[in-house]
Amino acid sequence: MKKLYIVFTLIFLFGKTFSNTYAAEYIDGRIKLVIDEKIGRFSLFYMTDVGSKVYEPLFWEKDKRTSFLSAYVNSKEYKMGSNSEFKMVIRGERNKPALVFESRFLSITESFSFIRTASSGVSNGVRIDITVESWALDATNVGVRLLIDTFLGEKNKPPFRTDLRTISAETIIDKTSPEEYWVTRNDEYGLMGSIFVEGTPAPDFLQFANWRRMNAARYKVDYVSGRSFNYMPFSVKDPAVCYFLDVKPMERWEQRVMTVLLAAEDNYGFGGGKFEIDEKEYPQPIIVVEEGIAVLPAANAPKVNMTNASTSSAIHAESSPSVESKPPVSVPAPAPQQEKRKKALFSAGAIRIDIMTLRELVYKVDEYINTRTTPTEEELKGMEATLARLKARYGSVFRSF
Repeated sequence: MKKLYIVFTLIFLFGKTFSNTYAAEYIDGRIKLVIDEKIGRFSLFYMTDVGSKVYEPLFWEKDKRTSFLSAYVNSKEYKMGSNSEFKMVIRGERNKPALVFESRFLSITESFSFIRTASSGVSNGVRIDITVESWALDATNVGVRLLIDTFLGEKNKPPFRTDLRTISAETIIDKTSPEEYWVTRNDEYGLMGSIFVEGTPAPDFLQFANWRRMNAARYKVDYVSGRSFNYMPFSVKDPAVCYFLDVKPMERWEQRVMTVLLAAEDNYGFGGGKFEIDEKEYPQPIIVVEEGIAVLPAANAPKVNMTNASTSSAIHAESSPSVESKPPVSVPAPAPQQEKRKKALFSAGAIRIDIMTLRELVYKVDEYINTRTTPTEEELKGMEATLARLKARYGSVFRSF
């Protein structure tokens, strides 16, 4: 137990260092995806002013908890990131992150990738693939919903439109509809979401209704065609949209997938299924000289912008070309005497993997404590080796050990 105590103490000290790293930012083209792993939520921002790089939210961002993913399992609702039943971690690649929620009976993966819509030259949206897999021993009734708290159209009439009609009251759109996308907008810009896009796994249906009614419901709200978005005693001028995988029995290891596309408004929609997914090479790290003089990678290489976790707790990833085309800049090679003293920063992806490794160690120690069991000698050696590797990797950070 003494060794276990030492391992737990080291994990605690490492954890304090990473404790502020809750939000990760992924930037591509004119879109910014922010994932808050503390609460299991994501938000989207669109660069409305290219010159000054001003980003505006595409849905309600002041309280990130108002938009969420939830599962309905055997008549019980589980909001992802808001209950202890599902453990959460960020996985995936730099420009293809994924929020993974796992319990003893169900796994849900929310995978993100950047896309360009029909008439956009750079990334202006994301594709969200929601994969549900049953881990229960017996057949389980499972439904999933993604509630998006829109706000751009709250002052407009109607607050929503699709490519075929306007939506001014509560509406359900099922798979019989030929509609491809919906839009909600203010006076300056708009958010566009998919309905049924060719070539993507479709939701079973979408529901447009008052946000507070849908938030309070365990799964679906009672639908009354034409009911006002301002239905009392719920909130006024508070419409929202919700995507559903309807409740169906799932056998063990069975999977179901739903794809949602979210982007800045495009008059040509998502392109009839011909929207493009931006595929980028893994960004090269910035080279830093110890005196503080940065030596940039080749002019055509993507940029990596690492923000100090103690001040921002965010990881910025710019993996697309700049929106404005600029001539390449010739960067001189470092002088021979500097070559020996240069070093590469750890990539954001490597740091996130180390954080996930650390978190898995914490889960393992928690399990030993909660079950009052003792790890084997081999397990202890494995944990100590992992911590030793992390200490060696971040030696300059943990000199106090």
